[in-house]
Amino acid sequence: MKPLHILFITFAITLAGTPGWAQPIELGSPMPLLEIKDKGELVPEGDDFTFQPWSSNSQPETVHVIQYFGATLGDRDVFAPFTDLLQQELEPGTVHVTTILNLDAAMWGTKGMVMSELKKNKTAHPEATIVADADALGVDAWALGKQGTGLFILDNQGKLLFSTLGSLQQDELAPTIELIRANIKP
Repeated sequence: MKPLHILFITFAITLAGTPGWAQPIELGSPMPLLEIKDKGELVPEGDDFTFQPWSSNSQPETVHVIQYFGATLGDRDVFAPFTDLLQQELEPGTVHVTTILNLDAAMWGTKGMVMSELKKNKTAHPEATIVADADALGVDAWALGKQGTGLFILDNQGKLLFSTLGSLQQDELAPTIELIRANIKP
């Protein structure tokens, strides 16, 4: 019985050290580094688009909203009530929005459709940063768990003000917008 107990503890310690068991990000801390080189940030290039490597170190020096979710129909609108309210309540340019799409979550055969949607969204919101994560690196780096979604609000110095791993409840929307307003520097 004792060797089994030791084996279990060893196994638990080993798992705790793997990225999939990363600790949640603490409020007031910077986000753990996430570098996406396979795909990355979608940028206009003439009449088309290209990708360039993206890093979470590229903080826009303003309040920064980062949403990360899978390239699935089920995840597509997980943060839509919040982002819709954000667009209604705040002037363009007062916050920077980065959307990171986990392409690894896309159903087989749908990546072409997903890429088309990304390009359409970048055209509609040229001021936003749109990132494609081909290898689901953000899920482990930011401890997003099984659901693989996360919404993060950072202050103008890149420190975490708010995070959630799922959609916001209706009663959380207005206080979250007020948190953003309180951190916008004139």
